Amino acid sequence: MSLVLFSGSRSSKTFKPKKNIPEGSHQYELLKHAEATLGSGNLRAAVMLPEGEDLNEWIAVNTVDFFNQINMLYGTITEYEYHWADGTNIKKPIKCSAPKYIDYLMTWVQDQLDDETLFPSKIGVPFPKNFMSVAKTILKRLFRVYAHIYHQHFDSEFNLIDRRELAPLQDLIEKLGSKDR
Repeated sequence: MSLVLFSGSRSSKTFKPKKNIPEGSHQYELLKHAEATLGSGNLRAAVMLPEGEDLNEWIAVNTVDFFNQINMLYGTITEYEYHWADGTNIKKPIKCSAPKYIDYLMTWVQDQLDDETLFPSKIGVPFPKNFMSVAKTILKRLFRVYAHIYHQHFDSEFNLIDRRELAPLQDLIEKLGSKDR
């Protein structure tokens, strides 16, 4: 797994690998387990904590992977308005376009993932007591980007999803879409 550095506001909209988890490491093995179970078509098995594994380590590996997946999809976003606040540098939400919002978000997530006190990279280093709360906030915000990409862009720009395929999610799509406007 490589952690991708989002560099949208840092001069270009390119994505650069920041670091690779070496093959054979425990985190690498967890990622491979997640990829293998995802490919099985059994979503429950894909997200289930492997027997004997640390819950925080499992959540950390999957959070980094989800961040990387969202980061790669980011390039398709244009022309929508959002409100961003990180609670630290920007306390009062500011209006911004979808690309700027996602720039703020991905930079903020990258900072969280790089913080060794939140996401320790060494096995055996304890996770903070607030780890699950931090991970939930990160995943909630990343999911907004994922939902936005599929709702606002893939159907109209690429015709990748037939409307009939979206029918089971129509209520959710409408709710997510109404918050974008």
